[in-house]
Amino acid sequence: MKNSKNKRAVILGVVLLGLLVLAYKVMFVAPNDVSIIEENSTASARVEAVLQQVESIKFDTSITQDQKFKSLRSIETPLISLPVGRRNPFSGI
Repeated sequence: MKNSKNKRAVILGVVLLGLLVLAYKVMFVAPNDVSIIEENSTASARVEAVLQQVESIKFDTSITQDQKFKSLRSIETPLISLPVGRRNPFSGI
């Protein structure tokens, strides 16, 4: 019985030590991957191109000066304000 507890403790210790080493590498060791820099530059170039396309959009606002546009009226109807629920929902019935 004592031998199996020792084996479990050793296995658990090895697993925990492995997890600690993995956590250290993930959190504190800087990656030496150059492809990340290339991906970032490619993504920033795409974003720049889309931004230039958006900035080149010109809106024609002369329609707002048209008499037909000015004659338009809203047909919306206001919602009816009905009481919802009880005044104090936590009080007894």
